[in-house]
Amino acid sequence: MKNNILKILIGLLVVGLIILLIIKLTPTDKPFNTIELKDDNTIVNGVFPTYYDTVLNVAMSQMGLSGYNVIVEQISDAAKSQFDGDLKAHIRYYNNGFYLFTGSLSRNQSIEVLCHEVIHMQQYSSGDLIYDNGNITWKGETLSLTSKEYTDRPWENDAFDRQKQLIKS
Repeated sequence: MKNNILKILIGLLVVGLIILLIIKLTPTDKPFNTIELKDDNTIVNGVFPTYYDTVLNVAMSQMGLSGYNVIVEQISDAAKSQFDGDLKAHIRYYNNGFYLFTGSLSRNQSIEVLCHEVIHMQQYSSGDLIYDNGNITWKGETLSLTSKEYTDRPWENDAFDRQKQLIKS
């Protein structure tokens, strides 16, 4: 009888240690900073996670972008296939707003990707980047969108360079 009780106690101790280990090793997200959201942009988020609108609002505010409408929609499989399925988001400028196409991303990925796309918003709004029927004009030079690899596109390099500071802020 004492052996059975001892075995049960050891078993419970092992199970408890395993649960404790799982809890300790499970990554937890650092909570977002408390901020006051501005009402000068209208953001409609149609994808999950639901906090994309908050990340966009903060990033747009940091970049001085105000008075825009942003519609966040699910990215299509056709768009992803153009980039071997690795495309996480893309953006299109229209009248006084943007269509942002993306999918479900982890918290860190969403901050990185959305900040990158906000840099493109700033490029469009400043006139540095103009999209017209498959052609891109970057700071006055017009190129076919397919004429350069993604990593060689100057507007992408600009966005990657500047997103680091935006993510920090």
